[in-house]
Amino acid sequence: MSFYSWKEQDLFTWPWWFELGVVVVPWVLFFLLLDRKRSLSVWFFGLFVLIVTAFLDDLGAEAGLWSYPVKFVPYSLIAMPFDFSPVPVAQMLIYQYVRSWKPFLLALVGQALLFAYVGEPFSVWVKAVEYDEWNYSYSFLFYIVLGTAAKAFVDYWVRKQAGEGT
Repeated sequence: MSFYSWKEQDLFTWPWWFELGVVVVPWVLFFLLLDRKRSLSVWFFGLFVLIVTAFLDDLGAEAGLWSYPVKFVPYSLIAMPFDFSPVPVAQMLIYQYVRSWKPFLLALVGQALLFAYVGEPFSVWVKAVEYDEWNYSYSFLFYIVLGTAAKAFVDYWVRKQAGEGT
């Protein structure tokens, strides 16, 4: 897609404004709620989530599982608004506020239910995404696996760092 066609077809359309809100609102909330004392591990957790989400989103789009009819920025395959904002921010806040595993997993299930069965259908409805060979239940499982892997990885890293500091 050329810059001209993006400017004429996508920029300032209803789906584009929706995507702008999807980018801005979660980060505003995050910065208001961030526990500065735990910020390093929370940011590390979020970076893990963001990298995995962006990589797998790109892979899924390339494989034809989904597509993005409206681009937030002109030269992007991935769904930058979704990969870089609500998914990592929601999971970062869960990680920040819920430290033990059982409540963490319950919070992840709640987040996965909300994102997979409310957020994604709404995103399809506003034509921000089209699912071709994908369904919401796959996303539900993905959110849980992603958050679980991120917590296991970051908790291991934090424990390892604490052990080296003594």
